[in-house]
Amino acid sequence: MVQHAERGVMNEGRTATPPMKWIWPFELIERIGEGGMGIVYRARYVVNGREVAVKMLPGDVSDKIVLARFEREMEVLKNLRHTNIVRCFGGACEDKQRFYAMELISGGSLEDVLQSRGKLSWEQVVEYGRQMCAALSCSHAAGVVHRDVKPSNFLIAADGSLKLSDFGLATVVAARRITAAGKTAGTLLYMSPEQIRGGDITPASDLYALGCVFYELLTGRPPFVGDSPAATLHMHCKQEIPRASQVALDSPPAFDDLIRRMMAKAPADRPASAEAVSEELGQIASSMMMVQTRRSSNGGSRLSQRPTGSDPDRPRLESARTPAAPLSVPSRSGDVSTPRWLPLALGTALAFSLLANVVLRRADSRADAWAATWETLSTDPNMVVRQSALHALAATEGNDHERAEVFRKRLSDEDPTIRLAAVQGLGKLGSNGKIAMVELMRIQKEDSAAGVREMAIQAVSAIKDAPSPGSWMWPLTVLCLLATAGTGVYWWIKQGQTE
Repeated sequence: MVQHAERGVMNEGRTATPPMKWIWPFELIERIGEGGMGIVYRARYVVNGREVAVKMLPGDVSDKIVLARFEREMEVLKNLRHTNIVRCFGGACEDKQRFYAMELISGGSLEDVLQSRGKLSWEQVVEYGRQMCAALSCSHAAGVVHRDVKPSNFLIAADGSLKLSDFGLATVVAARRITAAGKTAGTLLYMSPEQIRGGDITPASDLYALGCVFYELLTGRPPFVGDSPAATLHMHCKQEIPRASQVALDSPPAFDDLIRRMMAKAPADRPASAEAVSEELGQIASSMMMVQTRRSSNGGSRLSQRPTGSDPDRPRLESARTPAAPLSVPSRSGDVSTPRWLPLALGTALAFSLLANVVLRRADSRADAWAATWETLSTDPNMVVRQSALHALAATEGNDHERAEVFRKRLSDEDPTIRLAAVQGLGKLGSNGKIAMVELMRIQKEDSAAGVREMAIQAVSAIKDAPSPGSWMWPLTVLCLLATAGTGVYWWIKQGQTE
């Protein structure tokens, strides 16, 4: 197993007894990683017996840049709280004793996954990608640029979620730089052109590296690998961006385009933020799911599925064999011809009424079928599938009451992105969303995610301002039927007068 230096990852392949048994209040159990930025131990917190990872800088380290980076990493981690970022519990930087404790992640890293499986499916990359974006979004919002985004820095927790780690190279916007003049810091396989040239490092630099990670997860190899480090760096700066779909043939074209934009040479040409990348990933998953669902639903023969008597050729053949006779009513004073406009008016009104009923019935049945599909997928264990299903359900016309119930059930989902999608869906339903008004009022005050609270406020406002639900087709159909009946009565009266 690969040794995970500078990360709180358990390693069963190589362990070592620590030189000291205690660093209060932690009992050091075994060494599980080491590197230029410190040594990581599996340790036990003596207060409650919890196992943690303790990262320690050896006392004989005197390099000022290394010391500054270690202190910066602890400072950054203490201020970042997110489910997709390794949590720091605190530490000390006094005299020659520098250490901090962080949560122990025992599931390895994405680098381990690549080594064991070669590459991942595009669906798995989308799921992981949204978690990566969530971590970077939190980091960037705090003004922190990671600067070393790569597969080995995304750890896999016991529940399968990703945790971003190793902020030793991170820089805080507007804070002092801790890289020596004329040198670059980072891993060259994922380094942005501006980072290579020693330019300004911004969140767009992390997005470039993330695009390289996406490419590698899809294809099993980094996008640029030269014969030498210098050749690799030159490729990042000058060579055309490769297409992942040339290797991963089932990768959606939209995913291909997103990766190429993330890896644009100029930072201004990349997506605006990690949130924007996450949103595009959700759209890709949703659109591909709709395509696959349509293919499966249309798998049978359309002719065999058509109801008896619905062949469009049959009415025309039958009417050709039995032409309609002109309407005429004999009277005592001679033949009184029916007005020319009367059959046309009666026929048009009747045809429109029948057509409206057929269209409404077919639309309702199709919409209900799609809604049932999305409702089933909204309970899928996969977070990306649940979120995409809710977005698709919001865009599907159908029984608004049933859709509102689906969104209402998802308001209590543990994932904030799912709650956000459910709140958005209720807001789009207008007055039909009133069924969840109590929950929305609670969410806008108590939800732990600020974005969900803000969306709940907008949804409540939209529901209150929405007009009562209704359909224009049914009133129009009734109007046509009344007009038909009125015309018939009028003709009957006129006929009686002529008699």
